[in-house]
Amino acid sequence: METKPTSQNEQRTNRRYLTVWRWHFYAGLLVAPFLTLLAVTGLGMLLFANITGKEGERIHVTPQAQVQPLSAQAEAARQSVNPETASVVQYIAPRADDMVAVFRVNNDDKATMVAVDPYTAKVVNTMPRGQGWYHTMDEIHGDIMIGATGDYLLETAASLTIIMIVTGIYLWWVKQRSLKAVFYLKQAKVVLGGATCTVHLALGFL
Repeated sequence: METKPTSQNEQRTNRRYLTVWRWHFYAGLLVAPFLTLLAVTGLGMLLFANITGKEGERIHVTPQAQVQPLSAQAEAARQSVNPETASVVQYIAPRADDMVAVFRVNNDDKATMVAVDPYTAKVVNTMPRGQGWYHTMDEIHGDIMIGATGDYLLETAASLTIIMIVTGIYLWWVKQRSLKAVFYLKQAKVVLGGATCTVHLALGFL
């Protein structure tokens, strides 16, 4: 029994499919580290913003019956930095009854964020302004902490991500001819891992 030769149209389609697959594959290899980095740092920013706060304003304390005067809290914050030259320039009120008050204290050219227990006027935590865990994650998320070069790398990764999405949709369409199966796993062909491919595409859309 003779096998019919593959038509020229089918050959062109296969070549085009393989070419697009290579674009999709190499784009995925290039952007995967950056997307992973952005996902991890973005999650870190979300967690730290809700655990300790951007400037430590979500640190918890034990509520008591009486709050110390604001002047006493501010003085405690100032004393913790430099009793002679420091000055309080900003006050962040407690977000809740069980959270600290935060003071920004300037000393020379340095700014320090001081968390104070409003019930005891005792310093709970100090850290240089803009250098907490949230800000570290933010700097990595923004430019990988290498300035303009990091910006260019992330913008290039974003462009390649678009290419990866477009080529991925094309690869799916050539095989399935339907985007409905993306959201209904039962409609995907299970042969040769079809269900896995469906999950892959669905996550790609997200």
